[in-house]
Formats: sequence, C-alpha cells, structure tokens
Amino acid sequence: MSKHEQFEATAAATGLVSMQFIGRICDARIAALAKFKTASEALSQAFQDVAAAEDIATAAHGGHAAVRYSTRDCEHIDRLHGKGFDPEASFNAVRQTLDAAIWTRLMEQTGSQSMMDDDERRRFADNLRGDDVPEATLENVSATFQQLCADAETIFLRGLVRSFTKLDRRFKSHDGFKVGSRVIIDRLMSSDSGSWSYGSAMEGTFLDLERIFALLEGVQPAAGATRRAIEADRSGWGPKQSETMTRYFKVRVFKNGNAHLWMMRDDLVQKVNRKLADYYGEVLADAAPKDCTPDIFKTRSSVPSKNLAFYPTPAAVAETAVEMARISEGMRVLEPSAGIGNLVWPILAKGAVVDAVEIHPDRAAALQGRASDRLNVRCANFLSLTPREDYDRIVLNPPFEGVHYFDHVLHAWAFLKPGGRLVAILPASAEVNETPKHLRFRAWAEKADTNRWGRMFHDLPPESFKEVGVNINTVLLSMTK
Repeated sequence: MSKHEQFEATAAATGLVSMQFIGRICDARIAALAKFKTASEALSQAFQDVAAAEDIATAAHGGHAAVRYSTRDCEHIDRLHGKGFDPEASFNAVRQTLDAAIWTRLMEQTGSQSMMDDDERRRFADNLRGDDVPEATLENVSATFQQLCADAETIFLRGLVRSFTKLDRRFKSHDGFKVGSRVIIDRLMSSDSGSWSYGSAMEGTFLDLERIFALLEGVQPAAGATRRAIEADRSGWGPKQSETMTRYFKVRVFKNGNAHLWMMRDDLVQKVNRKLADYYGEVLADAAPKDCTPDIFKTRSSVPSKNLAFYPTPAAVAETAVEMARISEGMRVLEPSAGIGNLVWPILAKGAVVDAVEIHPDRAAALQGRASDRLNVRCANFLSLTPREDYDRIVLNPPFEGVHYFDHVLHAWAFLKPGGRLVAILPASAEVNETPKHLRFRAWAEKADTNRWGRMFHDLPPESFKEVGVNINTVLLSMTK
C-alpha cells in the first residue's frame, strides 16, 4: 500500500479530510505560487526598466532637479522604482505566509487541534510565525497527518495530563485525585475588577477541560462555554461572589478572586483517571522483595518477574538530584540503591567518599569494577542493614512499586548525621496522594525535616523517566536532619 493509500485508509477511520480534498488544496497552492513567482519576476524586470528610464531621463533634465515638496509624489516615485524590493525575499515571505495559512486550515478542518491542549496549540502557532514554515506539499501534508493519526492518542493524553496537572497537582499521579474532590484555584479573578486575573492561564485551561470532557463523552466540544457562563454570572465591575453551573463544572468564585471548582460528571472524572494511568504507565518496579538476600538473584526463577525489573536513573535526573544535595569534597555519602551507579558517578565527581549498596550481585560487581579509592561497594539488601548516623549526605532513587519508597527513605534517614541532608527521587504520588500511608509519610517528613523554611518537594520535568520506558511524574524530596 502506498503512503497516499495508507493516509486515505487512516483518514476514513479517523474522520480526517480525504486525500482528494488535500490534493485540491496542494494543487491550488502550486498554481498560486507559480503566479506569485511570475509576478515577482515581472516586477523585478519592471523595476530594471524604471532604472533604465531614469538614465534616459537624465539626458532630458541634464541633472536639474525641480523643487517639489509633495510627499505623495515622492511616495509614488519610490513605489515606481521598487525601493527596497527583493524578489527572492518577497517570494519567500509569500510562500511562508501561504503555507502557514494552509497548515492552519488543515489542522482546524481535520479536527487535529481538538487533540491538542493550550500549550500545544500555542507552540503550533509560534512555529507558523517563525522563519522556517514547512512547505505544505502533498508529500509533507500526507506524511504529517499520517504521523498525527499514529500519535493521536499520545497527543491527546499528553494534553490531558498537562491540562489537569495545571488545574490541580493531585493529577500528577494517576491515583491521586478522588472523584468528587474540590479543586481550589487561587486568584482566578481579580479582587479589584472582578474579571479574569491579568496573566491568568485558567481561561485556556477551562477551554482544555471542556474539550477533554466533551471528547471523552463523545460530543462536539463547545469551546468557551464555561468561560462565557462564568462571565454571564459576574457582569459589572468590582469584586463579587458568584456560582456557575455548566454541563461539566460547578464554579464558585469568592470576592477575593479565589475559586472552588467541582467536576459534576463522576463518570468522566473516572475516565480521566484511567487515561492518566494509561499515560503514566506502571510505577517503577521494586528490584527485589523486602526480605530477600543477594543470593536470591542467582536463581532468577525464584523471584517474581516484576521484582527483577531495573530502571537506571536518567543522567539529567541524577545531575539535578546531586546538585540539590550540595555535596562538598571530602563528605561521606551513602547511595543505598546504587544500581549501575548513575547516581554514584556524579557524587564521586564532587570529591566525596561514597558507600554504595546494591542487592543485585552482577550490578554490585560492575560497580566494584570501576576502581576508585573513594568508592566502597556492598552487595546487600539495604533494608536489612543496621543504621548508624555516619553520613553527611544520602542520595537515593528507591524502588517505586507500591509504597516501598517509604521504607527506603525512613531507613536511610536513620543513617544520616544530624545536620546532614537527604535527597530522594520519588514518584509524584509521594507529594500529592491522600491515602493514610501517604499522609502519615508526609506528616513524618514535615516533623523530621529541620529545614522547615524551604520546600521539601521539588518537581522534576515531566517525562523525566521516559527514556527508561515510563512517563510517571517524579519529584525530589529534600530534607535536612
């Protein structure tokens, strides 16, 4: 099957416009550009003829210039001479403007923009305003929309994730938001004028939420319905309290501009949570059962397969975690879940002495093979070691399966010297989930952390672990003893 035939099949299945329709657009583009090219060349020749006419005119006026003060005459003469005309630059500007308009039309008429969130749409618009607009040829258009068809679900999921996490941090974890929960939105409206806060991104977020809920419900999105309904309930100038009910939301706005939002469709919220779970994927699995010893890895069949999964720390995440730990030369540092050393090497680069604990014999041997007089490797189950407050710093990326990371962080804390600092890479659920275990863990951390003036949790960039196969959101926990 040719690329064009593949596109036609995908278009029929997804409701995109047909290849015949796109072919007509591209044919019109080619004809228009040919006309523009011919006109540009004709203009260039005409301006050369004007220059030649000026040379002849010199013979007539002999260099004598009449004194005329008409600005209009000067402007007309400048145009006749084609002042500043660059045929190549003019044609390129026309081409890019035409192609940008064609891409905009196709994105709207294919419904592709409905898959995108506000951030994605802004990036798309910014690209069309740049100096390198892709040519809207038949080949480029068909290839682009084939890729859009293939990536449609991913684009939609990424937009859903961004929209809901901007609304409430609990959506950073797929099991962090309870159906029926209230969302608190700070400074939705101006406390002075009563209208949308200057610089607020929530108007765009409401548009995205409406679009997502409508698509999940299988109906045509009514863009801006919530925004218009809120504005209708808040007519006039000045601070005021209001309550708005729409198809999907109840929004209560207070005089100080803050708002409470409830999602009225439990079935759709449950779909959102399922979509979040699809996007984030499985949590990073535990490397081994809690009570096992290194010997268990010598007979792999005795360990459940999920517990043999290994996810090395991405380099960018490791660098950020080590920088946050503020490690100085000569410090003694513990890495209690060392893996293949992705955190160990940047710690050693800081001049520290590192004790690395790794349960898997092969990985521990690989660490020992990287000779350094400042690296001590121990093949053991960290959770079975007896704590001693020996370390200035502890940096760890514990297993995420279930809530095993609670055990690892609590046990690691017992190895930290007073005044020492612990930095742990954790799933976002450690910060946002509201189960009793999560609440108890955060209550312990807030009490144990002596650096109460700073934030304990710091977001890592979205998709920081994508290179190891998961989209789970992650944070850094930073605590001082």
